[in-house]
This record gives sequence, C-alpha cells and structure tokens, in this order.
Amino acid sequence: MTTLFILGMITVTTQTVRHTYVRCNYDRPSVLDNYEDDEVDAEIKTTGSLDSLLYHFDIAFNEVIAFEISKTKEELRKVNEYRDEPYSTKTKYKNAILDWEQKEEKIHEVIVFWIIGSLLIALGCFLYFKKHKWLGLSLIIPGIIQMIWWSSPSLSTSGSHIEFLKFLNIKLSFSVITLLVLIGLWLALKRNKEIEH
Repeated sequence: MTTLFILGMITVTTQTVRHTYVRCNYDRPSVLDNYEDDEVDAEIKTTGSLDSLLYHFDIAFNEVIAFEISKTKEELRKVNEYRDEPYSTKTKYKNAILDWEQKEEKIHEVIVFWIIGSLLIALGCFLYFKKHKWLGLSLIIPGIIQMIWWSSPSLSTSGSHIEFLKFLNIKLSFSVITLLVLIGLWLALKRNKEIEH
C-alpha cells in the first residue's frame, strides 16, 4: 500500500508541477505576434464562446455558397479548399468549432471520471475502516488511479485560448485536490494502523 501512495504522490506532484508551469507561462507573448497577418486565426484564438465561432462559420459558409453559385464546375475544380478564399476561412472556423467541442467533451470526461474516482475512494475508505480492508482497498486503488489518470496532462494548445485555459485550470485544480486527497488518505490509513497496534 505504501508503494501505491509513493507512486501516486510522485505522479501527481509531477503533473501538478507541469500544469502549474504551463499555466504560468501560457500567456507569454511571442516576438512573432506582431507579424500575425491572419485575422481569422487571431479571432479564433481570442474567441470567448462557441456561439461566436458558429456565427463566423455561418458567415463563411454562406460566402462559400455565394461563391460557388457564380462559378462553373471547371472553375471549382481548380480551387484549393485549404488555401483559397472563402473556403480557407470556412475550414478554419469549422476546425475551431470541432476543437472547441472536443475540448468541452474532454472537460466533461475529466470531471465525471475524476468524481467517480473520488467516490470509489470514499466508499473504499468507508469499507476499509469498517473492517473490510481488502474490499475497501479494491475500491481505493482504482479510485486513486482514476483520479490520477484524469488529472494527468493531455494538453493541446490549438484552437481557442480561452477554452484551453479552462481545460488547463480544471486539470490543475484536480491535480492539486488529488495530491491533497492522497496525503489525507495516507495519513488516515497510517493513523488507523497505529490505533490497531
């Protein structure tokens, strides 16, 4: 059991330090920021909501439709949908929306599975202290693993900065809480052993 706590503490401490470092250094400007020539990319990075991205995507979508109406099939075959306008803008907003939705899903998963891990630990502790040690440990161990796994780094900095920071802040908070839970759990189990002897 001690080995599990040592490994858990090492893992959670390492990921908490990483999350803290990324959070503290995330907003550092680059010397290349002055040369940002794409308004769409700048808009995507600073957008505050999915609705804003959807609004801009809708405009770009309608521009593509209007563009295609006035072109022949031969002219449309020559268009590069990744470089040429209005396709390029539509694609960028579409990718930003997909990225936003993916981050929202990840945030939801982190919260749900981290809570499940904490509930497993709570139920495991209840059983452990009610003299069902092995049954309790069989719930505490997967609970600890869930909490560590779901608060571990899996960060991507693409897309909206605001959504990324939300994701990072949740991961950082859960890492710190997991660290405190591990310390509290270790102290409680240690105290219980001392009382038994």
